[in-house]
Amino acid sequence: MKAWILILMKKRGRIYILPTRMGGYFNALIFLMFLLSVGYSNNLLLIFTLFLFGLNLLWVIQTHFHLQHLKLEMIQIQDGHANEAIPFTIVWKHVPEGPMKWQIKLDTDKGEMHLKDLVQSRHETQGDLKCNQRGLLKWNYLFIATEKPFGLYRAWRHLKLDGISHIYPPMSQAGFNTPLKGLGLEGETASGDKGTGDFRDLLPYHGNEARLISWKHYARTGELLVKEGEEHKAPFAELKWDPDESPDTEESLSSLATQMVICHREAIPFTFEIFGKKRGPSVTARHLALCLQDLSQC
Repeated sequence: MKAWILILMKKRGRIYILPTRMGGYFNALIFLMFLLSVGYSNNLLLIFTLFLFGLNLLWVIQTHFHLQHLKLEMIQIQDGHANEAIPFTIVWKHVPEGPMKWQIKLDTDKGEMHLKDLVQSRHETQGDLKCNQRGLLKWNYLFIATEKPFGLYRAWRHLKLDGISHIYPPMSQAGFNTPLKGLGLEGETASGDKGTGDFRDLLPYHGNEARLISWKHYARTGELLVKEGEEHKAPFAELKWDPDESPDTEESLSSLATQMVICHREAIPFTFEIFGKKRGPSVTARHLALCLQDLSQC
């Protein structure tokens, strides 16, 4: 029954209005004044009561108009990790004049989500939302409510949405203090190049790492030479998701997501293999996002 009522209240973007607590007191006062004016045949009190009733009706109409023409021009909810703040931006059009203070919630397939840390301007609203479950987040409705401009009535409506966001696995509890271990990082590889000049086992120095310089020969000749066969190669990480080898799925996914973010921040190229599909190697933000999206839907 409750679900049916909620569906009924979200049809065709209708606007609903109910008095606030202060509005309820105000309406009760008008009703009491009307009874007194009729009971005591007080025409002056009756005129004043009708005047307040007219103002009350005007305030109802103004509260209704505050949301009537409001529309969404754009809503952007970024992908992000579970249990972390995910930024969103809403751009409005046909914004009403007067004071603004809106309460906003996002209705999704995972339930209602309150939007926090709202920063509102005339045509834009920014803030954060938090989701506790990884996966694909489908947006259904945007709930918006206001008690402006007078605070005696509360109006609300549901704006239909059609969009999705990827909620990545949460970051590991260990965070970024865990060193890069067990990533399958490749080390230095032997070079097939031969040295030139007087020393066959040395190569000219071309901006290589200082630890590869032959300081012994530099002391003798004054030339910067590099030891043959010790060409430095950048680290390379190979990551893989195999559900059969992960007894604790959520912890394993969280650990993999953390390793991907570390590799990206440290500019370490990495590959990711999942269900026979392999991505990379790369270190770009797009590569990271695609790999995290694959993880979120495991």
